Parts: sequence; C-alpha cells; structure tokens
Amino acid sequence: VRQTLKRAASQDVTLIAHDSSVISFKSETGRDGLVGEAGLKQRFLAHCSLAIRADGSHRPEGVVALSYHRPVKTKNAALQHRWSAHIEETHSLGMSPKAVVHLMDREADDYDVLQLLLRLGTRFVVRVQHNRRLAQGKLRDVLEQEASGQASRAVRLSRRGGKQGSKQRRIHPPRDERMASLLVASSSVKITKDPRRPSEGTLKLNVVRVWEPEPPEDEKGIEWPLYTSEPVDTPEQMFQVVDWYRAHWCIEEYFKALKQACGMEKRQLGDLHALANALALLAPIAWKILWLKSEARARPDEPATKLLDKDELEVLVAASGIPLARDCTTEKALLAIASLGGHLKHNGSPGWLVLHRGYRELATLLMGWQLRRSIETAQPAEEYDQ
Repeated sequence: VRQTLKRAASQDVTLIAHDSSVISFKSETGRDGLVGEAGLKQRFLAHCSLAIRADGSHRPEGVVALSYHRPVKTKNAALQHRWSAHIEETHSLGMSPKAVVHLMDREADDYDVLQLLLRLGTRFVVRVQHNRRLAQGKLRDVLEQEASGQASRAVRLSRRGGKQGSKQRRIHPPRDERMASLLVASSSVKITKDPRRPSEGTLKLNVVRVWEPEPPEDEKGIEWPLYTSEPVDTPEQMFQVVDWYRAHWCIEEYFKALKQACGMEKRQLGDLHALANALALLAPIAWKILWLKSEARARPDEPATKLLDKDELEVLVAASGIPLARDCTTEKALLAIASLGGHLKHNGSPGWLVLHRGYRELATLLMGWQLRRSIETAQPAEEYDQ
C-alpha cells in the first residue's frame, strides 16, 4: 500500500475503483468457511479497492484495500457494509479527499454509502441501481423528463463476455467491441433513506444520465445513470464524470489477472482462512501483471526501461527465447516475458496465464542472478592461523 500511495502522490487526482468478485472452487469434499452452491461448488467474495490514474491512461497504480466475505443470497447489512468499510479505509491512508474520486458500480447504490461519501467530503461517481421515489416522481422518470440530451460523443465500447448466472447476464449482457454514439444530460435530485420519513434526512446529489438512443438491433443500449459529487453544468463536466466511470473496467481486468493469471480459483487449500492468505499474497502479483499488460498496450513504442528496472531487463535479454535488444520497446519486452511462460509468437497477443508464468520465471531468474552477483562481490573471508 505504501508503494501505491507513493505512485499516486505524483498525480493531482487518483481514481479508486471499488468492486467485488466471486471466487469459486469445485470440490467434492468441501472447504471449511466457504458458501456452497450448485454443482459441488463453493465460493467466497473478494472485495478490492484499486488505485487508477485519472489522466485517461487508466494505468493501475496498485491495491489500497482488500477484504474477503461470505456471500449471502438475501440483502445483508453486514455484507453491504464492505463498501463503507473500504471507503473509510482508503480515507484513513492520508490522501486528500479532494485528490480522490471513488468509483463504484450498482451494488454501492446505498443511502448509507452515499451519506458517508458526502460526510467525508470526498469525490465520487456511483452508478444508480434503485429507482428511488423522489418528490417529483420516480428517479428514472425524472431523469428522462428533466434531463434532456445536452451533448453527444462517440465512444468505443469494449468486448464483454457472458458472465455466469442468469442475473449477471441480465445486468451485463455479452457484447462485441463496437463504437457507440452516447448522449449525456444532467440533473440535481434529493433522495431520502425512507420516502415515508423525509424528516430523517435528505441527500442532495448531482446525476448524469448517459444513454445510447440508437443501439444495434440485437444489443441492449447503454443506460448509465450516475450519482456524482462533481459539477455537471457543462458538457465537458458531464463527460469528465462519464470518462471516470468508464475507468471502472480496470478493476474487472484486475480480477481477471487474479483468477486467470494467478490461478486464485485453482488453489488447493482446505479452508477460508488459508484461501484468504493466498488472496493476500497473490493480490500484488495480479496488479503487477495487469500493470505490465496495461503499460505495453498503452505505450507499445516506449523504451522497456519504463516497464522493467535495469536488472530485470538485463536478465530478460539474457534469458529470452526470442531476439531482444537492451533498448527494446515495452511491447517487445512483454512478448519476451510471455515467451518465458511458453507463449508462441504466432499465437497472437499473450494471455493472462502465460504472462504469469513468464513473470514468475523472470522473478526466479532475477533472484538467482542477484544472488550470484552478491557472492562475486562479497569480501573474501579472513583466514586465521590455527
């Protein structure tokens, strides 16, 4: 966490994306502490807070909070508290509330969470889930009637595979990568914890509505209502909120690195406590692999010294199964790391698994190289007369 804060300190604004992912295991014997589900599977919930650059690069800076939970099917106050707990934990790290923007998806649409964000004076973008009853009517009706389209922009939507479970498929249906023409509009609303008791407290929030008026015939159009602390008076301000929210996908990539690259769901450990320890050990490794992949993708022609330190690059050049110069690019360095993990050039872009294998091999070789150097440079032991 200290290293993450050090990296974030160079930025005026840091995005903190919060999200959860189900970690699932198939076992015939069962593991203590996990929740059972159909098909001999058991699971627990990993909740993560990932720091991301706000400069448009979506560069992951590191994990600032991590916890694990037993998921339940019905709404549970203790489980819902994980959102507030991570907000408070990141707030306690000492970053200025004005230098942090919290990004959260639909599950965080909770009165207590929103109230906490306002009380701490921090910045946020939270996707709306509940169609709350307002003084003017239902929230979505109010947005459609009062927040007419004020600006439009074409954006590229990333490919999204089908998520497991019928509920998740309804919320996040599969789609191919495509361009979309989006409209944005804004409004201000007041929400209460209980519409029947408005005297108990009211929160005043800005809302940005993002939608796709003409989606492809076979796909569901984009519809993102977003609560935010930010001013939303101009198209530039509204699209700033939208762009920040779109950075939330980075934490989804992080969970892919954790599961597919680090094999979190393949760990043969007997109980939740042991699995939680494995989660803590793998979390920074998953970030490193995501960071390597993100840097090489965003800046493929930059020198590899932006990706690796001097020792790492020297070992990689010596050990690589493909020709590699010391002044190579980040893209070529990433391919060389993947080749250590068994990646073949004609197989296209390297996947998560070969990147993890390659990075693990590089780390092992580096350890041996540094040990050999320390032996060679050590002072010879003094000889004593017997």
